[in-house]
Amino acid sequence: MDSKKKQSIFASSYLGVASVWLGGHFGPGFATGAFSVTYYVKYGWFGILMPLLAMLVTGGVMYYMTEYARSHGTTNYRPFVLSCYGESFGKIMGIVYDVLFLATVMCAGGLAFSGEANVLMNFGFSYWGAAIPTIIISALLCLYGSKLLSMASKYMMYAIVCVVLLITILSFAFGQYDLGAAFAAPPVSTAEPNILHAIYSAILYGCFQSTIAFNVMSVADILESKEDTKKAIISGYIITVILMIAIAFMLFSYVTVIPDLCNPGKVAVPVMAVLGRLGFPWLSMVFVVLMTLAVLTSAAGLANAGCRRFDKLFSFIGNLQLRRAVITVIMLGVAAIGASFGMKALLQKGTSIVGYIGILVLVIPAFTIVRSKLNKD
Repeated sequence: MDSKKKQSIFASSYLGVASVWLGGHFGPGFATGAFSVTYYVKYGWFGILMPLLAMLVTGGVMYYMTEYARSHGTTNYRPFVLSCYGESFGKIMGIVYDVLFLATVMCAGGLAFSGEANVLMNFGFSYWGAAIPTIIISALLCLYGSKLLSMASKYMMYAIVCVVLLITILSFAFGQYDLGAAFAAPPVSTAEPNILHAIYSAILYGCFQSTIAFNVMSVADILESKEDTKKAIISGYIITVILMIAIAFMLFSYVTVIPDLCNPGKVAVPVMAVLGRLGFPWLSMVFVVLMTLAVLTSAAGLANAGCRRFDKLFSFIGNLQLRRAVITVIMLGVAAIGASFGMKALLQKGTSIVGYIGILVLVIPAFTIVRSKLNKD
């Protein structure tokens, strides 16, 4: 492959869209390892493979919603529901989507802020000392629309992938893990039959993460064809699954070494607990950079979706950039309020509630109604 073709791949719009998916997913709790232990690691070695199933659910929803948004010019989910469901039922679905979106902002955004705060508080930052700069930078990323957001997310994605792989490799090269004991030990979760619970947990997680479709739809206008949409979703699936399994496998190898690793009430940031066993202070600082990038991509993606949805509501603000900034601050303010409920409550209750709502109003309709309309088109 020549250098010109390599350059065209790395500059491609579909990778920008895939990175918005990764950013939306990676910020809210996953970079900390909290999602890994809650949904996968506690089920034993086969739980590590469950991201393959979970992201099939998310990826399917993402594809149908994003392709419909691209092909019909409905990157704002309000015109999306009017186009897909018709005027009468579309208005009802618009209200339902508003509730689901704001719940997602509060839960996913809240997890992003609380996860970052839990990390930065170890370095002397206060909660608002971490949240306010994130709100400001996210607002700046949203000022000039989907092209800037997707480009920024893409380069942050490259950095995130590199840092996650670096942490994983070093944890196995220099860490005091016990992989043999982890495979031999019974799963942390004692629910029976365990594999069915693991499958159920993975599907619920996939339904919760399907709400990232709102973020991805908001940048669908940079995709030029159905093939681009397919490339974006396939790329997002591969990259996300690799990172999910890498983190889950790393944490799984430490379950018998670090007490309460799978208890978010006692170990809020599992990845930091692993890093503490390596004796590399500089690696903890690298992890802080990872968390910052992850939270920024997540927060900016949610904010951009909010800008798309509520732009007309704030049309009395004549300046487009100022209007986007105001909407972003409000959206991320909602996320900051969500974070006040605490990371444990958001993980154990918030994500499940959003996931159950998503099954009914997002996942099932995407695989049936939206898919059917795309096939007819």
